[in-house]
Amino acid sequence: MNLRAHRWSRRSTIVAAIVAATVVGGGVAYAATAQPAIHTWTPKSADQVTNLDVLRQQIRNYYGDPLGTGTFAANGNYAKEATKVAHEGARWLKAKEPTGHQKKAIVLDVDDTTLTTWNYELVSNWAYNPTTNATYVNGQLFPATPGMVDMVTQAAHEGYAIFWITGRPVTQAAATLGNLGADGIGVDAGYPAPTTLPDGSSGLFTKPAVANYPDYLKAACANDPNGACTTIHYKSATRAYIESLGYDIVASFGDQYSDLTGGFADRTFKMPNPNYYLP
Repeated sequence: MNLRAHRWSRRSTIVAAIVAATVVGGGVAYAATAQPAIHTWTPKSADQVTNLDVLRQQIRNYYGDPLGTGTFAANGNYAKEATKVAHEGARWLKAKEPTGHQKKAIVLDVDDTTLTTWNYELVSNWAYNPTTNATYVNGQLFPATPGMVDMVTQAAHEGYAIFWITGRPVTQAAATLGNLGADGIGVDAGYPAPTTLPDGSSGLFTKPAVANYPDYLKAACANDPNGACTTIHYKSATRAYIESLGYDIVASFGDQYSDLTGGFADRTFKMPNPNYYLP
């Protein structure tokens, strides 16, 4: 799903930069109109909008958790849909070969792609709070997304390098690895460990502070507001960096379209997530 460390941008309006234009001789400044992050149509009547409480219940039903216990059903529609995407990915990976002398690889997002945050969405009533979310992240409380452990494990057995790219901050890297793997804390999802990079660092890419951006992010995001990468630029530039190390990213998996946009993957797979939108 998924920058989990900056989900204010998912929940609220992203304000466009204020552009001041000075009229010659007049000294008058004009400000650009703020625009919402999500572009959609404007209903003309309330009947055209799904009631928010009704929508929440529909989402609970979709997860096979109508009473809101925080545990999605293994035979619910969410699990079925996620598993279907995972199976499609597995079939694609099994049939592919790397290009030229490149090593074949897959790239995965974390939140609501390989770990499912349904329990937190209910506890927070779909209102993200960085403090309470950190409790779930650091407590390693998210279960594996249905079908994905088997898919990633099969890919590893078939010789694929495994990389994760997440918007979680560097401070949550250890907890993320623990939740994805099996360290005996909280939930052990049971994924294979990420591939170690040639410089010895982990193949789990977390989003660094702007001051600590590597050169490939500085270059990709130089024109973003304050040089801070958008989700699309952060993830696509990181995929480009992985490919620069000699890998062919055969498939990229994400729950947000911003996880997948920007190229540097032979094929993308969109996981289901009706809970939030990350531009």
